[in-house]
Amino acid sequence: MTNWKRFASRASVLFACSLLSLACAVGPAAAVTVPITWLDQSPTAFGSSVPNGAVINVPGVGNVTVTYALPAHWSHSRLQNPNFTVGNVAFGPDTYTWTNYEFFSTIFTTGELGPEVGTITYTFAGTLPAGSVFVGPIGLGATTSFGGGTSTTRVVQNGTYLGDFVGDASFGASQFLGGVGNFTVLNSVTGPGGSDPWWNTNLAVVRVDDAVSSITVIQTALRGDGIGVNIGFAVDQVVSEETSTWGGVKSLFR
Repeated sequence: MTNWKRFASRASVLFACSLLSLACAVGPAAAVTVPITWLDQSPTAFGSSVPNGAVINVPGVGNVTVTYALPAHWSHSRLQNPNFTVGNVAFGPDTYTWTNYEFFSTIFTTGELGPEVGTITYTFAGTLPAGSVFVGPIGLGATTSFGGGTSTTRVVQNGTYLGDFVGDASFGASQFLGGVGNFTVLNSVTGPGGSDPWWNTNLAVVRVDDAVSSITVIQTALRGDGIGVNIGFAVDQVVSEETSTWGGVKSLFR
């Protein structure tokens, strides 16, 4: 064997061994626990309406401005169901946990069955990294009476459904419809309590997979169906991204 062939053969063996060592060292991804901090709508009291244009500070995230465009005959308030305040969902090897879930609730009881549409927009002080924002709809209803209909929560962003937290056994399962650049959560019309009407879904947790500077939640509701939604944050991921960016800026100016 010529010298160059011997060298090439030896290099190939060494390269293969290094790849094998790297594969063994990396192994499967370790499971992690991700705390979600849901938006605390205080100082608005529970049962009262969040002011349009309210600015709420979230430690580690910054100011969040809440604006909404709702039909005049809709009622809305800050609410909390103690069955869902503390919970968790598992997705793959990871667990997402929280201790402070509450929601922006809407309902209307006059007029046609609907559905009718309103929007709630959450605007951030800057762009938050992909995977650090969550949407949590709850209490979505459906009926086949009076021509039928369903309440939905829709967001025009890419999202991953992490699961339902079953805080109330009398509530049913959510159905997640994902698409390119949007997702919708609605009532699956299955589970305890029958299917007509079926007024409540458990808390669905959806991760937003885009970097975002705001989130607009499109709430489509039936008459008499009180529905709710909130947004949450993986604060550790937001802070980690900011620290990484600052380190990059500093290195540029050394």
